[in-house]
Amino acid sequence: MSLEASAIALTTAVVKAAAKIWLGDRPIAADASAKALDLLEKQVTGLNDRRKLRLLFTNLESRVADRLLPFLDAEFRGLPENERVAAVEAVHETFERAALTDDDLFATDLDAAYLYRYLRQTAPADALLSADATELYRRVLRECCAYVVQVTSTLPRFQPGALVEILRRETEILETVRNVLAALPERRHPDDFAADFRRQVVTALDRMALFGAGLTDATRLYPLSVAYLSLSVSADHDGPPAERIEHVLPGTRRILLRGEAGSGKTTMLQWLAVQCASRQLEAVDGWSRLEPFLVRLRRFSRSRLPAPERFLDEVGRHIADEMPNGWVHDRLRQGRAVVLVDGIDELPAERRPEVRDWLGELIDAFPRARFVVTTRPAAVEPGWLAAEGFTEVRLQPMTQRDVRTFVTRWHAAMPGEALDERRDALIAAIATRSAVRRLAENPLLCALLCALHHEGNGHLPDNRMELYEVALRMLLDSRDVERRIEPEVRLSLTEKLVLLRHLAYWLVRNGHTDVAAEDAEARFAAKLAAMGQVTASPQQVFRHVLDRGGVLREPVPGRIDFVHRTFGEYLAAKAAVEEDDIGVLVANAHRDEWREVVVLAAGHAHPAQRVKLLEGLLAPGPEKLTHALVALACLETSPELPAGLRAKIEARTSALIPPKTFATAESLAAAGEFVLDLLAGPVPADPAAAAATVRAAALIGGPAALELLAGYGGAQDPAVVDELIAAYPRFDPAEFAEHVLADTPLPSGCLSVYDPAMLAGLEHLRHLEVLLCLFDDGYGRLDFVRRLPRLRELRVQDLAGFDLPSLAGTPLTHVALLGDPLPQSVDVAPLAEVPGLTRLTAEVETHGWARLADLPGLRRLQLSWVNQPDRLAELAPLRRLRSLELNHVFHLPDLSALSFLDSPEELHFEGWSALRDISHLTRWSGTLTKLQLHGCLGADLAPIADLTRLETLRLSGTAPLDLGLLSGLTELRLLSLGNPDWADLTPLAGRSDLTVYVGLDTTVPGADLLGPGCVVKRL
Repeated sequence: MSLEASAIALTTAVVKAAAKIWLGDRPIAADASAKALDLLEKQVTGLNDRRKLRLLFTNLESRVADRLLPFLDAEFRGLPENERVAAVEAVHETFERAALTDDDLFATDLDAAYLYRYLRQTAPADALLSADATELYRRVLRECCAYVVQVTSTLPRFQPGALVEILRRETEILETVRNVLAALPERRHPDDFAADFRRQVVTALDRMALFGAGLTDATRLYPLSVAYLSLSVSADHDGPPAERIEHVLPGTRRILLRGEAGSGKTTMLQWLAVQCASRQLEAVDGWSRLEPFLVRLRRFSRSRLPAPERFLDEVGRHIADEMPNGWVHDRLRQGRAVVLVDGIDELPAERRPEVRDWLGELIDAFPRARFVVTTRPAAVEPGWLAAEGFTEVRLQPMTQRDVRTFVTRWHAAMPGEALDERRDALIAAIATRSAVRRLAENPLLCALLCALHHEGNGHLPDNRMELYEVALRMLLDSRDVERRIEPEVRLSLTEKLVLLRHLAYWLVRNGHTDVAAEDAEARFAAKLAAMGQVTASPQQVFRHVLDRGGVLREPVPGRIDFVHRTFGEYLAAKAAVEEDDIGVLVANAHRDEWREVVVLAAGHAHPAQRVKLLEGLLAPGPEKLTHALVALACLETSPELPAGLRAKIEARTSALIPPKTFATAESLAAAGEFVLDLLAGPVPADPAAAAATVRAAALIGGPAALELLAGYGGAQDPAVVDELIAAYPRFDPAEFAEHVLADTPLPSGCLSVYDPAMLAGLEHLRHLEVLLCLFDDGYGRLDFVRRLPRLRELRVQDLAGFDLPSLAGTPLTHVALLGDPLPQSVDVAPLAEVPGLTRLTAEVETHGWARLADLPGLRRLQLSWVNQPDRLAELAPLRRLRSLELNHVFHLPDLSALSFLDSPEELHFEGWSALRDISHLTRWSGTLTKLQLHGCLGADLAPIADLTRLETLRLSGTAPLDLGLLSGLTELRLLSLGNPDWADLTPLAGRSDLTVYVGLDTTVPGADLLGPGCVVKRL
C-alpha cells in the first residue's frame, strides 16, 4: 500500500474515533469493532438523510486528509517509503484497536496530549518498527489525536435532533472544521510542549456562544476567531482618542481594561489568548511569539491566587502533567508570555488588595512578561495599578458601524432562510429607534436584541429590564418547546425562575460569582423543600436546569455559574425585591458587586418599594456621593416615580454637573435625556470637565445632544477635540459635520473615517487636510474627494479596490493605498492626472508605474510586492526622487536596478529575501541621510561604513551589525537596532547626541559608556 493510501485509510480511523467520543455512548466507544456511523444512521429517517450522513463523514475524512498529507510529506522524508508506510499503518492499528473507556475522554476539556497518552498506554502498535519509524509513529499519532479533539469539539454536542440540524448546515460545519484544523499550531518536535499548550488554548477558547431560542447546540457555538468583533478602547484621562485594542497593545506591557457589564471584557481576553496561541498577532509588535495564560479570578474566590505553575488550569487539566519543569516560569522570565487576568470585580472587595499584591509580586519576579487585567469600572479606583506600571483603558460602546457589523455576523452564524431581510430590518430598527440604539451599543444586549428580533417577529424591547425578562423566558422556556423535545423533568417557567433567583441571590449575598456543583445542587434542594408540586429529585432538577435551561453553565468540571453575570444580577435583584430586602440593598449599594443588583431591583420593585429604596439611597451617610450615583442610575430602570422624588434625585445630580471624570459622565448619561438640560447649565471650568461633558452628551445622543455639542465645536483643547471626533459616528454624519465639527481644529488637520456613511458632510470641515479611510467592509469609490477642495492627503484602505480615476484633477499632494495585497494588482497610471502629487505610498501590489513620469513634482515613492524585479526599469525616468521605499522585492541580490536615482536622501528596503550586496548605496554617500533595512537577513552590512552623511539608520531582521562600522558616521543621530537579544554598545563609547532604539527585551551592555546627549530607548 502506498503512503497516500495508508494515510487516507488512517483518516477514516481518526474520524471514527472522533465520532465515538462525540456520541458519548460508552458501550459503543468501548467496542473497538463498533461502527459509530451505523449507530448514527439509526438517528435519522429516510434514505436521503442517511446518504447525506455518510457523505458528511466522508467529507470530514477529506478535511483531515487535507491536513495530514502535507504533514506526512514534511516529516522524516529521508526514511524509506516502506518504513513510513509501516509507521502510518501502526497509527491506524492503534486507533482501530483502541477501546475508549476512560471517562476523561468524554470530558468537555479533552486535550490531544491526554488522548495521545491514553492510546499509547492502551493500544500501542509500534513494537516491530525501527527506531526512526517509531519516532514517526509517535509524531503522527500525536498529530492525529489533535485532529480527533478538533473535530469532536467543533461538532455540536450530540443530542436528539442534532443530526438533522448538522446535515442542514453541512457546508458551514465542514468549513469550520477545515479552519480549526488549519489554525492548529505547528509542532516542531515531538516533545514540543509549547505547541501542545497552544493547541489546547485554541481548542478550549476558540468558541463563542450565540443567544437565541432557535439556536440548537448545532448552531449555538461559533468560532471566536471568525465571529469576534474588535472593540475600541480609550484612556480615562488625557490621551489618544478611541482606537482598536490591537493598536493599543504595542505601546505597553501592562493594561488594566475597564468595561461595564456585557461590554465584552471576557470575550476580548479570550480572543487575545486565541490570537496569541495561533500566532495571529504577527503585525502587533512584541505580541507575535507570546504564550497566553488565562486566569479567571472567579475560580479563586475561596482559594489562594494561583502560582505560575497553575496558570494552565484554565485550559485543561491534563497537559500540565507533561509540562517541563519550570516551563511557565521560563516563558514569563524571558518575556514570552502574557498573563490575561479576568474579573477583579468578581472577587469580594476585601480580597482585591490581595490581587494587587499578587500582580505586584509577579511583575517583580517577571518584569518582562505582559499583563492584561479586566474589571468593571466601579470595582477599583482610578490609578489602582498605576504603581505597578499599568496603563488604564476603558472599553467604548460600539459605534453604529460596529453594531451593523455585529448584527451582520450574528445573522451569518444563524441557520435558516430569509436572514438577510431580518438582518436589514433589525439594522433599520436600531438606526431609527434611539432607545434600541442605546441598548445595541452593548455587545451582550446587542446579541439579545438579535435573538429576540429573530424569534419574536420583529418585536424589540425599548429598555433592558424588558430585554432581560424576554431573553430569560426565551432561554428557559422556548428551546425544547420549539424543538418538540419531551423533557425528562417537568418544570414550569415559574418554577425554573424561582430556583434560579434563589441561587443567584445566594451567590450575591455570599460574594461569589460561581459555585461548586454540589453546593448549587444543595441550594436547589433547599428551595425545592417548599415546592411540593415538583416530584423529581434535587439532583434531577439541577441537572435538567443546567443542561436544558441555557442560563446556567459548567465552564470547567465541577464549577457552576450563570452564562452571563448580568442574568445572575437580574435574577438576584428580583429575589431581593420578593423578600423585601430593601434595607439590605441600600446597605450594600456602595459595593460595586451590588451596584447592578440595586439598579435592577429598582426596576423589579413595586412603587412603594421603589420609593423606599431610592429614599434610602438619598439619605445622609458616609457613602452619600456613591449612593447618589446609584440612585441616578436607578432612573434608567424605574418605570414610575413620584415627581417629588425624581426632582430630589435630579437636584442631587446637579451637584455632579459638570462631570469631572469620564466615569461620572457615563453614569450621568445612563440616567437619560433630562441630564442634557443640566449639562447645558454651568460652563466647565477646565478641559477635563469639558471633555467629560462632551462624552456624556454624546452617549445620550439625539437632537438636543447635537445642539449642546455644537457649542463645543470650536474648542481648542486636544482632549475636547478628541471627544468630539469620537462622538461623530454616534450622530447623523452630515448634521454633525455641519453643526459641530465645521470649525473644530482637527489634530494636524487629520480625520479617520471607518464607515462610508461618515463621508456625508465632510465638505463642511474647514480644517480637514488629511483623510484616512479604513473601509474594512469595502466601498470602492473615491468620487467624494472632489467635494473636498482643501484636502491635500488621502490615505485609503479598501477591500473593494481603489477608484483612482476619480482623483483626476484634485489638488492632492499625497495618495496612500494601504492594506494587505488585493486579489488583483492596482493600476496607478490614473494618478498621473493628479498634477500636484508629490508623494505616492502603495502598500498593495501595483502596476502602471511608467505614467508616474508625467508627475514632475513626485519626490517620494513607496512600492510593495514587486514580484517581477525587471519592472523596476519603468521607474528609470524618476531620477529626481528624494525618497524611495521598496518592500517585498523578490529575486534581486543587489541594488543595481536602482542606479537611475540621482541623489536620493532616504532609502527604505523591506522584505528583500535575496538581497546580499548593498554596495551600490555608496554611490549616494554624498546625499543619503536616512536608511532603513528590514527583513534583509542575508545582506552584507559592511558598506554602511561609507555612508558618512547618514543621520538615521534603522535595522530590523538583518544580520547583526558591527557597531564599529559606525565610527566614521559622525552625523548619525538616530540608530534603531530592532529587537535583538543582545546589542553591545561598547563600540559607540564616547559618542554624543545619539538616540539608540532597541527592543523591550534586548540586553545592552556598554550603554553606560555613551557620551553626553545620548539615550537608549526601548520599543
